[in-house]
Amino acid sequence: MQEMRLFYTPVWRDNLADSELKWPQLRAIMLDRIYALEGDDDGVTKSNFGGWQSGDDLYRYPEFGWLIGRVMALANEVAPAFSSTHGFNDGILWANVNRRGSFNAIHTHPDAILSGAAYLKVDGEAQGTIQFLDAREGNPTTHWRCFMNLDEATPLTEDAVTIVPREGDILLFPGWVKHWVTPNETDEARVTVAFNIRMNAGT
Repeated sequence: MQEMRLFYTPVWRDNLADSELKWPQLRAIMLDRIYALEGDDDGVTKSNFGGWQSGDDLYRYPEFGWLIGRVMALANEVAPAFSSTHGFNDGILWANVNRRGSFNAIHTHPDAILSGAAYLKVDGEAQGTIQFLDAREGNPTTHWRCFMNLDEATPLTEDAVTIVPREGDILLFPGWVKHWVTPNETDEARVTVAFNIRMNAGT
């Protein structure tokens, strides 16, 4: 019997530390810039509870030029999943610093086709994971519980997927996918650079 998968929710994952020989140096200068910016202003509040989030113009700083190039290259690797004729060519970039107790509430990125995050400083599950929630209206476990107990989640029935990032990881996902970041339970800061990417007409 042939199976047709009508809708699906991809998350793409790569690791910058594995592919970039100068990762330690590049990471260090990005962290220095982020900490300097954190010390200079109060940041913005969006999905973040506690912690610090920069403005979305991080691309202005030369320390992030190589990262922008890498993000756009990876984005255009997956662009055919969105369009056979258009590529990604525009976006914004911001930093997140989550210290003990800080987290990001459930949200989407409505001004982006593709979103993601690069993990500059993270060390294990206790510093916070990212959890993606089922993008469908309701989910199978909600509808079926009145008929049977589902003791085992499968790729079809699970309603949340948790990813434990490691240093250097970069995740990309559609901007419409609900997600949140769990609280940092440690005394070490968790630092990411997040991004929203768009396709402009005519590209």
